Amino acid sequence: MVVARYCKWVGLAVALGWGATAVAQTQATLNAEKNRLARMEQSLENRMVEAEDFENELLAYDYKLGEARDSLEEARENYEQSRIELTRAEREHKRNADTNSERQLRKAKHAFKMAQRGVDSRSRRVEIIQSNYEELKAEEQSVQQAIARSRDRIAAQKSKVDGLVAAMLQKAESARRAEKLAKSQPPVKKPELPEPSMAKAAEAQDTGSSAAAQGEALDEIDEELLAYVKREQARLKELMAEKGEGQGTHTFKSLTLESSRGDPHDFEFLGHNQYRVVAPVEAGLQTYEVSGFSTLKFRRTIPAEDAGKNYVFILDARRLSRPRLIMYPEYALSYLD
Repeated sequence: MVVARYCKWVGLAVALGWGATAVAQTQATLNAEKNRLARMEQSLENRMVEAEDFENELLAYDYKLGEARDSLEEARENYEQSRIELTRAEREHKRNADTNSERQLRKAKHAFKMAQRGVDSRSRRVEIIQSNYEELKAEEQSVQQAIARSRDRIAAQKSKVDGLVAAMLQKAESARRAEKLAKSQPPVKKPELPEPSMAKAAEAQDTGSSAAAQGEALDEIDEELLAYVKREQARLKELMAEKGEGQGTHTFKSLTLESSRGDPHDFEFLGHNQYRVVAPVEAGLQTYEVSGFSTLKFRRTIPAEDAGKNYVFILDARRLSRPRLIMYPEYALSYLD
């Protein structure tokens, strides 16, 4: 009888040990999935900024295209008028072949030739702007499709996190009930039995904790974030390779990055109105302000796993009305080909 009661007590103890391990493992998995969700949200924010930039570019090209078409229409009217003047001058010269009519004919021919060039050049300008507009529109649609995919991924990830929360709560409740049942059992004297397998449970718990710790030690990067870093690195490399006007443009002599939580850091001028700084970040929703640039503020989400890690900040100030703040974890650079 005593042996049976003792075996029951051992079973409860083992159940408690495994229950605690299961809860700990679920918590570690939950933390990892929450960080993965934060990274997806971070990538979505980057995509939203890109989409806004494309919208602004498209608005600018709409204006340029309208101006170019108006200019082309004026050139065509001028061409038609010069054609009429040329026909009149040719007719007049046939009727009265004198020095005055010859001079008027030369002027009419020159005006007609210049009008033709005007139509040709303005037609090419409309074609170039239209082509650039269509390319931008295609890129903007691609970004919008990526945003839709990101939102689907985030929705699926949120469901996964909710499921893990429910599972953790269920395991915690099971552990609580087992603990309550164990406490309700009267203590019994230990009979002469082989040592129970509590050590195995502890070993499994240590193994699970070690695996979780190793997983946390690795920096995870979202595929969308990596693609974003590659695009921005390529953009900056191409821009820095450009020579001539704008290379030494240094609109702001001093710019400082300030966050809602953290010390200020000064930007370094790269050229072409690009400014860079590397600074540690805090987790959660952050507000970054660039002092020296009026009251420019940016809001970004930082995953919990990135707390205290260095981020690269690049301020693109070529367009003063709509400056961009590009930011990504510094360790992402090690993933580039």
